[in-house]
Amino acid sequence: MDIKALQKEIIKQEELLRFEHFSNEDALEVGMLLIKEAKKRNAVIAIDIIINDYKVFRYGFSGTNKHNDMWLRRKMNTVQTVQKSSLHVYTLLQERNQDLQKDWFLDPMEYACMGGGFPIHVKGTGVIGCIGVSGLPHLEDHQLIVDTLCSYLKVTLTEQ
Repeated sequence: MDIKALQKEIIKQEELLRFEHFSNEDALEVGMLLIKEAKKRNAVIAIDIIINDYKVFRYGFSGTNKHNDMWLRRKMNTVQTVQKSSLHVYTLLQERNQDLQKDWFLDPMEYACMGGGFPIHVKGTGVIGCIGVSGLPHLEDHQLIVDTLCSYLKVTLTEQ
């Protein structure tokens, strides 16, 4: 995996997948789209959407469990603390050959540096929350969120 190329792609995603506004109603719509997309992929996932430290959407497919909940919490803690996607944090650590705990002082039992957490960035305001997915391999968790947000926001991410 080319970490630099992945990081460049994630930065582009984070810049383009921003909202004009994001309310509880938007969270419901995005959450339902995530469910629909997961069903198309036959994916068994758990989903959380948080706005201002308040969980406004949660869904777990049959087959998800406390383990998914623990991963969601860790991924979302990372997004809320660093205000970047959890996969972006993964690429930063890989690129710099750093350790989450030793170099960033973040407890790996509370934070995770892998895909599946994405910031909710409102233009003119900043990061107000995050979307989390757990249940697939971490790159697929991230991609499910990105694909769903592209559909919701009507954004096309093209290669340069």
